[in-house]
Amino acid sequence: MDEKIKTIILPIKDKLDIFENKLNDIIKENSTPFSNHLYNFIFQNAKRLRAVFVFLFAEILNIKDEKVYDIALLSELIHNASLIHDDVIDEAKERRNLETFNSKFSSKAAVLEGDLLLAISLEILSTTSLEIIKIYSKRIKKTILGEINQDITNNSDDIDLYIKKSFDKTGNLFVAGLEALLCLKEQNETLKQSLLNSIKNYSIAFQLKNDISDIKSRKFSDAKQKNYTLPLILFFTENKINPMDFEKYLSFDFNKYILKSEQYVEKYKKKAINDLDFFENNIYKKTLVDIINYTLRS
Repeated sequence: MDEKIKTIILPIKDKLDIFENKLNDIIKENSTPFSNHLYNFIFQNAKRLRAVFVFLFAEILNIKDEKVYDIALLSELIHNASLIHDDVIDEAKERRNLETFNSKFSSKAAVLEGDLLLAISLEILSTTSLEIIKIYSKRIKKTILGEINQDITNNSDDIDLYIKKSFDKTGNLFVAGLEALLCLKEQNETLKQSLLNSIKNYSIAFQLKNDISDIKSRKFSDAKQKNYTLPLILFFTENKINPMDFEKYLSFDFNKYILKSEQYVEKYKKKAINDLDFFENNIYKKTLVDIINYTLRS
């Protein structure tokens, strides 16, 4: 985990420590020839943001239930499975400073290892409730549909469509964790909607920031898959350029459009924080705001 994040999440450190032990046990209990690489992939350089949000939301909502750990595990396991599968689709070579499964072993090995994490998630889901099962089923389906639609509309220069795709790609699992928590204890409708709005706005900003990083680093990994992200969409729109001609402009200085895109991140970040105004100012709300600010910094 990022060292700065470790210092920010001290108020929930005890919860995260128990979570890490549970996750460690799960990986050890489901050994495969690829387990060493899977262990490094899951425990090396992972941010654990989905689990962190689950535990912070649980504290803010005063939810004391052992199923909070199951919800955190579900969100992390499904997230990691999706990353392994995404790397196969994108033919990626590196993830979290490690060689990807598909590059180190094979696409077949990667698909199977991702499937294993999904199967483990199903086992955990089966111990929860029908309501929580429905939530994760719906959110996983929406994520997959988002990926399919992205492939179909990947040359679009429509900003609204891009923002929707950004939420579909990242937001559904963040929202699933919160929706599952809300099944554990009755909550005020205003407070529920405020938290849901906050995590939706955060997840959009988070995906936008990741997409901007790809352009900043000049990897253009999304663009090479004909998946055009916000800096490029702004560039295409302002200069009346056909996205299909993108490769002609690889040497272009996109800094102006990166800065404009960062303004979108800032807008959604502010919304995510403002949505928390309804909640009592305590250590857990402060921690949540600190995590939002740190992970969305320019």
